[in-house]
Amino acid sequence: MNNIVFGQYYNVDSWLHRLDPRTKILGTIFLIISLFLLENTLMLAIALTATLILILSSKIPLKKFLQSLKMMTTLLLITVFFQLFFNRGQVLLERHFTLNIINLSLIVLLFLLFIFLRKIFRRHRFFLFLLLVILSFFLQTIITEGVILASYSLRIYQEGLYSSLKVVIRIITLILLSSLLTLTTKPTDLNTGMEKLASPLKRIGIKVSILSMMISIALRFIPTLINEAGRILKAQASRGIDFKEGKFSQKVTQIISLLVPMFVISYRRAYELADAMEARGYIPEAERTSISLLRYRARDFITLTFILLLFVLIITLKVMNYAL
Repeated sequence: MNNIVFGQYYNVDSWLHRLDPRTKILGTIFLIISLFLLENTLMLAIALTATLILILSSKIPLKKFLQSLKMMTTLLLITVFFQLFFNRGQVLLERHFTLNIINLSLIVLLFLLFIFLRKIFRRHRFFLFLLLVILSFFLQTIITEGVILASYSLRIYQEGLYSSLKVVIRIITLILLSSLLTLTTKPTDLNTGMEKLASPLKRIGIKVSILSMMISIALRFIPTLINEAGRILKAQASRGIDFKEGKFSQKVTQIISLLVPMFVISYRRAYELADAMEARGYIPEAERTSISLLRYRARDFITLTFILLLFVLIITLKVMNYAL
């Protein structure tokens, strides 16, 4: 549960925590749009640096944000791989490899060693696999004698390198900004802020209060369902089920044994919540006041004005064809 950042609130006293939730929601939206308007690597690096400064000023441990990035590591590596080797252009680096009987045998031995060691170093499986890949390519460059089975070359293109760097910086900045919003804003305040911002939609028949209530309930039960999943995993482990071992078909069966009770618990909690809301006289369409009173202060006007000026400046420079 501690590894899940989305939906959690970190309670400290900082200027970001004291901002109005509407300011943080609008500011995050404008900053994300501005982030996608930037194409220059240097400008994206400046945006990432500014985001890190905001994180340091929030007084939230950096470990919390690194946990949110850890979940996206696989996506980032896949993105870098496809950008490096499939975005054609000027060749920046080219390496030739020769696969023969000798290095193929050594690669197979390394793979068998990896299978053995991954059970011992479970937390470092990814790094072991990465080391296996690096050693495999290294063996193909130093051992060239023997019966040649195949020969090929890998090319890294300059455009692919720049494109992968820009994509990685943009994704990391996007994740950090969204995590900063949820970690510095209480779920109830976030729900109230979204309801206030979407209140003009009532004029076109959209029931904003119901939509905000749905979002609030979803955010509220994310940690609860994660906690229930942890209990089920411990109960299954006490019965001898290990979700990290076994064949693929066995893992599918084990996942089903986790999903079925999760669905049952979710439906049960949903019915209990509906009964509790009806018992307290909750009417979705009724007008009601909020216990959280939002009020703009000077710091909110200053922060939002600065973000809007930055947003307008980026759009203006983009229209004038400046290299951003």
